[in-house]
Amino acid sequence: MRTFILLTGLTLSVASWSAQDPHPLLRRWVGTLNLQPLHFDFFGDTMLLLNDTRALSFYIEGDSLVAWGADTTFTIRFWFSKDRLLVLTAESTVVTMSEQNRMARPIFGRWRGNPVGRSDEQIELSLARGGVAAYRARPEWDWTAGVWDRTTRFITLTWEEDSTEWVGQYDPDGAVLSFDSTWAESGTVFLRKVYR
Repeated sequence: MRTFILLTGLTLSVASWSAQDPHPLLRRWVGTLNLQPLHFDFFGDTMLLLNDTRALSFYIEGDSLVAWGADTTFTIRFWFSKDRLLVLTAESTVVTMSEQNRMARPIFGRWRGNPVGRSDEQIELSLARGGVAAYRARPEWDWTAGVWDRTTRFITLTWEEDSTEWVGQYDPDGAVLSFDSTWAESGTVFLRKVYR
């Protein structure tokens, strides 16, 4: 497990915000730490850190963020100035982070869902870097290989076995892919990103 502690010694308790007035930290932030990219990406009650493959649990107390998970654990102190997120490291370095549009969220990863009204069927989709894709229409079925391409909110999947195309829409805020049709007569399918 990778652990980096940016600042320690905090009193911890859980804070909550309403959907109408979310905490200003709960966005996508990008910056640089020790000449390496640093990304914080918040999804409801979980967050992703650049290069992690599993989501972190987190909570915010005043000006402190505590996050923990299988890949990373950290505690930081933060504040905002002129639309920037400022993070104080244990070495007293201030990291300046900018908000990034949620459309910049990476789409690769695992996605799962069911055709609307058909809970007995499930589809799992895997999107890898470099445009590599695969899907299976139930966990016991074999994977079908293909490629993917994305233009803003739209994603096109082309499957190798018969050149069939699926065209869907990407909702970065809800982390959902929606397709009007996938495999034969599947109907509308909503796939949600799997973080754990």
